Parts: sequence; C-alpha cells; structure tokens
Amino acid sequence: MNEGDLIPNITLRSVDSDGIQNFNLVEHFQNKKVLVICVPGAFTSTCHNQHLPPYVQNCEILMNEKGIDLICCITTNDPFVLDLWRQELGQSKIKFLSDGNQEFLQKSDLIRNHEKSFMGNRLIRSIIMIDNLKVIKLIMDDPGQLDKTSYESIVKTI
Repeated sequence: MNEGDLIPNITLRSVDSDGIQNFNLVEHFQNKKVLVICVPGAFTSTCHNQHLPPYVQNCEILMNEKGIDLICCITTNDPFVLDLWRQELGQSKIKFLSDGNQEFLQKSDLIRNHEKSFMGNRLIRSIIMIDNLKVIKLIMDDPGQLDKTSYESIVKTI
C-alpha cells in the first residue's frame, strides 16, 4: 500500500460491546476522514503497554482537533482475542477490526515477519490516514521501534 492508493474493498470483523459484526472498509470509510492504527498483535508488550493506551485515552481529543471521523485499530488477531483486548484497554471510540484471515495484511502488503516471536507474519506497526477511501498518509515504524506511530508523534505529524 502506498500514498495515493485506494483502501481495499474487503470485509473485516469489528468487535465492540454490541458483539462481532462484519465491517466493510469501503462502506464505512466512504466520505470520511479515517485514521487506521495497524499493530502486530493484541496483548503484545509494545502494543498493549505503550502504543494503544494513549490513543484509547485521547481518541476523542484527536478526532476533534484533527477533524477525524473514525479511528480504527487493525490487527491479525481473531475477533475473540481482539474483543478481550479491547475490553482490557478500556472504553473508547476506537473501532477494533480483526484481520483474522489476513486479507488486509496481504492486500496492503504491510507485512513484517515475527517468526522469532512465534507470531508468523503480522502487520507492520503503522498509521494510515484515509480521506474518502484514498490513502493520504502512510507512516511506518522500523522493526522493534515505536516512534513514528506513537500518539505523541502522530499528533504532530498529521
């Protein structure tokens, strides 16, 4: 995936207090400004302890200050694990999306191998800014890093 590309027309699974639902990206992102947080995995140390908590705590501020309609978090975990992670992180307006079949992973080509951690292929830790289905900004962290996609960095970058 590159800046200027359209978001793939695929259906992931959303998890929230209403349960697990199908979530078509094109249908839900059309005519909206969307920030997508891609993470390697639920409950993994960096994602769970450092990356997501500031977004969960400040998502409404971010949405209001930057004119964002929707913030989503995508990971390759199955919807059941993702729902438990969502609950553990606490209530927020972030939409958690399961890419359990790795369709988004494959179509976006945001693939990083985590075999050393026994996790196989996972999404690269990244931020995708989308405006009416078009990728307008793609920010990726280097392996093992959390700097370019941290909440603090994104507030300054977007």
